[in-house]
Amino acid sequence: MAVFEVRPMATFSGLRGVPLLALSHNALFPALTIGPLGVVIRVIRNHELRYDAIETITATRMFGIQVTFVPRAGLRSFTAGFAGDAAVVPVLAALRRHGAPLDHAALARLAAGKSPAA
Repeated sequence: MAVFEVRPMATFSGLRGVPLLALSHNALFPALTIGPLGVVIRVIRNHELRYDAIETITATRMFGIQVTFVPRAGLRSFTAGFAGDAAVVPVLAALRRHGAPLDHAALARLAAGKSPAA
C-alpha cells in the first residue's frame, strides 16, 4: 500500500484524556505520514506509532477537526488539526485502508464526508 503524506494546520502532543492541554505543539512544520504499518506525526520531533500500538483514533470538532491518536501505553496522546471535513476525510480514508483502529466518531465523520449529501 502507498504512503499518504499530509500537512495538517498544526500538531499537538498532550495528556491522555485531557483534550485542551497541549504539552507541545507545532504550527510551523506539522506533518502526518500514514503508512502500511503505522503513522508518523511530527510535533517537535517525529513520533512513530504502529497501528498495533494505538488504542484508538478519534475525530472531534474543536477549532476545526482534530484527529487524535491514543497509544496503548504511555500518558501522551498525539493530535493533528485540520480545517474541516474536506481536509480530514482523505486522512481518515487512508487510515481505514491501512486497518487503523478508528473509533465510532471517526468512522461516522468518514461516512458523512463521503455521502453525496455532505
